Amino acid sequence: MASEFSPAGIYVPAFEIEHRLQGIQDMMVQDGFEGALLFQNLDRFYFSGTMQPGVLFLQPQEEPILFIRKNIDRAREESSLEKIVPLTSLRDLPATLLEMDLPLPQNLGLELDILPAQTYLQIETLFPAVRLLDLSIQLRRCRMIKSSWEIENLRKAARMTAELVQAMPSLLKPSLTELELAGRLESFLRHRGHQGFIRTRGFNQEVFYGHILSGTEGARASYIDSPSGGLGTGPAFSQGAGFKVLRPHEPISIDYCGCFNGYIVDQTRMFSLGDPPAAVLEAYQAMLEVQESIKRRTYPGITGEQVYHWALETATRLGYRDYFMGSGATRAAYVGHGVGLELDELPLLAPKFNWTLLENMVFAFEPKVILPGVGLIGIENTFLLTQQGLEPLTTAPEKFQVL
Repeated sequence: MASEFSPAGIYVPAFEIEHRLQGIQDMMVQDGFEGALLFQNLDRFYFSGTMQPGVLFLQPQEEPILFIRKNIDRAREESSLEKIVPLTSLRDLPATLLEMDLPLPQNLGLELDILPAQTYLQIETLFPAVRLLDLSIQLRRCRMIKSSWEIENLRKAARMTAELVQAMPSLLKPSLTELELAGRLESFLRHRGHQGFIRTRGFNQEVFYGHILSGTEGARASYIDSPSGGLGTGPAFSQGAGFKVLRPHEPISIDYCGCFNGYIVDQTRMFSLGDPPAAVLEAYQAMLEVQESIKRRTYPGITGEQVYHWALETATRLGYRDYFMGSGATRAAYVGHGVGLELDELPLLAPKFNWTLLENMVFAFEPKVILPGVGLIGIENTFLLTQQGLEPLTTAPEKFQVL
């Protein structure tokens, strides 16, 4: 493990950054962007290799410039970019660009899906003659197709979750609370290099490792866009593990993310302390069948909408339509989602998502069902899309484990 955390193992290689920059610059040319400013930590990291505070300035035909407010030495250590310069304040940016003989772009791309309004208004004041445009969909498209280097990081993240499932008999014990079990699992993952924090792009979508849900708490909806919920620790974080004691014979869902070097995989496995009700095992077998029904049919060239409808058709045929992916207004409007540096990347496996699925996309598929009065039952795996079909990255045994 130590070798994986050497600089050669964790820093983003120069060839990787060059490939990413070429991808976004080609999109900028195609869509008429003369420049772009990237503020979000993750976007800046993806295209520069560092998250040190600052802003990344992109132009279609020029070298990028990384303006750093502080920790410039660390930025130069972590990033392979040539032009890394200090910037005391965003107010200095227009003058700094002019001093560097760089013309101010007429069309400037911004991350309008996540950029704070205050920052947007400041940029509007600083560049009064510039047309501000949304570059967010192009940025997210760039990240959909994973490189070999990214896929290797995802495989390492998946090994974490496989080892976690293997260790569950020694971690999951009677009389623990959900939170006590969470502490054990999170310590296990942390010792293997998990960063803890799970990044999401969606506004107000927050995740810490994942969800541990037992019994009827698994059926409780939460404030995040997920088929699973849970009471959590209270209204201030009303999702995931809470103070509930794990009881015999109830379903226990372990929906945890592996994360290595920033790259996330999503996995769910089911457990119980003693034999669960027959209805639980029947529902679990049905969700496995839903998963298999789309694994056989998913190849490059289909759409995320097709995958969703195949899953819904199978769940309906098996008698679980009304509670598939939740129920009523709390139903999750998808059956899968892209993963990578963020948990909610593109593509979506959802209605009206008509984008074509392409080779080397990576997404999590999570067929789940709510059994009223019983809990949440389901399976989740992360897949790599290849020309031959879906390759599972998360490879832990899928058997419902009765401990």
